Amino acid sequence: MNHRFRNVVIALLLVAGIVAPVWLWMRTPSPENPLASAISGPTPISGTLAVAVDRSLTPVAEIQANAFSEQYPNATIKLTSQSSRPILQLLEHRVAAALIEGALSAREDSLLATLKRSVKRQPVARNGLVLVVNRANPARSVSVAELKAVFSGQVNNWQSLGGSPGKIVACLDGSDLRARVLLSEMLSVKADSLVAAAEADMPRLLNRVRDDRNAAAVMTLPAYAEALRSGGYAGRIKALPVSAGAGGEPPVEASPETIYTGDYPLSTDIFYLYDPYDPLATGFGAWLAKEGQKLFERGDMAPYEQLVRTIILK
Repeated sequence: MNHRFRNVVIALLLVAGIVAPVWLWMRTPSPENPLASAISGPTPISGTLAVAVDRSLTPVAEIQANAFSEQYPNATIKLTSQSSRPILQLLEHRVAAALIEGALSAREDSLLATLKRSVKRQPVARNGLVLVVNRANPARSVSVAELKAVFSGQVNNWQSLGGSPGKIVACLDGSDLRARVLLSEMLSVKADSLVAAAEADMPRLLNRVRDDRNAAAVMTLPAYAEALRSGGYAGRIKALPVSAGAGGEPPVEASPETIYTGDYPLSTDIFYLYDPYDPLATGFGAWLAKEGQKLFERGDMAPYEQLVRTIILK
């Protein structure tokens, strides 16, 4: 009798173990249901993600965020580009991800190590810096060594670069601190040692070059390309081709193609940094590494990796 009773109890438990999960799966979830709340929380394709972005990357970041939300309507990507220090926002937990120009500086690396913050770094695109001058300037190209001499104050006359006599007015976008850091790293010059006037923002920097034939400004390729499309600068400014060496090597024009191949010497990578424990931050990173690669080209950049294209022959 005891054995029979035990067998009945075991059978009932087995039935309950099968029926209960099926019932929970098939029933309509309600807002008060804790299980439904857990399922409807943040996922790789749903929820809200705040991403701090370097100002120079805002246009392409908007393209990526809009495309991601169109593909996944339950996901919202909020971009913050007001601050010039996106890494700081990430470290302070104000955002769960950041999109930045170039690798982390030694100081930023040190901060991450000190705080022991779990942050994953993912290269997602390639970009470049260009030297933009007035269209009337006769200079035809510049080498990396000459660029270093200009921005370190060793060369200050256009005649030394093949132009007409005149003092070189080196200038940068004062609101873009990372562009200054990138330039200093590429030229092996300390950031605080760069000799350049700081214009308040990109429009004023472009106006300076448009109106002053002696001006020489460093900016990203997307910023230069956007200026040419705007209509106010086309035919008034130009980007000089750059050679890697002082002589012998031909200068290379900046383009997404020459940046992708590594032929253009002032190239850099774009990094996506994110909290690997945040589902949506991880999902957006996966998007940038795959579907988003083609979209970086729409932002006048080069993808980090060319997507494999399959051709079906009939």
